[in-house]
Amino acid sequence: MRRRALIGVGAAASLAALYGFGMHLSAGGAAQPLKLRLALPTVPHAGLLHLAAALGYFHDQGIDASLMREIHGKAALAELLQGRADLAVVADVPVVIELLKGVPLNIVASVANAPTELAVLGRTDRGIHGPRDLIGKRIGVSLGTSGEYFLWAFLVRNRMAPDAPQFVDLPPAKLIGALRDGDVDAIAAWQPVRHQAELDFGNAIVSLPAPDAYAQRFVLVGRREYVQAHAQDLSRLIRALLDAEVYVRAAPARAKSMLAGLFKLNPEILDPSWRDMTLEVEQQQAQLVTLEDVAAWAMARGYAPRQPMPNFLSYLDLDPLLAVNPERVTVVR
Repeated sequence: MRRRALIGVGAAASLAALYGFGMHLSAGGAAQPLKLRLALPTVPHAGLLHLAAALGYFHDQGIDASLMREIHGKAALAELLQGRADLAVVADVPVVIELLKGVPLNIVASVANAPTELAVLGRTDRGIHGPRDLIGKRIGVSLGTSGEYFLWAFLVRNRMAPDAPQFVDLPPAKLIGALRDGDVDAIAAWQPVRHQAELDFGNAIVSLPAPDAYAQRFVLVGRREYVQAHAQDLSRLIRALLDAEVYVRAAPARAKSMLAGLFKLNPEILDPSWRDMTLEVEQQQAQLVTLEDVAAWAMARGYAPRQPMPNFLSYLDLDPLLAVNPERVTVVR
């Protein structure tokens, strides 16, 4: 049973029965091993794929997966676009931008959603105590990412013009340093950057969330040609991810600890992400609304040429998940 013995197999099996799939379904004697290159951000949102690799679930499905670990999702997507990866996990915002540019991508599944984790963090010594104090301030944000889309939605929700503050483009790894050094007055951040900033600055910063501004999703995406040519193989991948989901539901503390070990982080650093996030394999109708909202923003910001709103249903590849667990697909089709 090797590493599977780490969890209560009975509990996991019960959950498997509840969600309508087996613990470790065989890909079938005739299935050929699939070599799969996965570009994954080292963030909890890609946790199902990291866990499926570490626990041997990919191997169980006849998948020989090689993982390219990237610091964030946009970097993972770059590996896919440059042909060095077959699939990538990334937040939905960068995917929409590439689709609007004409890049042929398909979303295989949503693998995590985190509707409440993003926030604007402002230095109180710069006079920031509430949303409107951001007017005229310099805000560090990674442009073209879910962080920027959240910041835009945050400003709109608080009845401020999107250009009321000044955006300063920074990679995620430099956000906290820029805030500390005074190069910016505030930052827009997701977990675990948000939590680390809150720990480092304490009462010297104020956290300004906007739970209704943006329901962030992380998706598994690939080039359309690859995805359509590997429908059966991707069903095996979906089974492995559903097994990883069972593991998380049966032993959440162990799953979090394992991810922290893989990321070389203190498990406590992942606590806020773990509370704010749901690791779940699905294709939901609500995702289409978000994709359209992001597309309107991306065209307004000049990240993509203005054009009629695409039919984003055509960019969802529903077949792999429908073949394994059709109840997880609520998209009207």
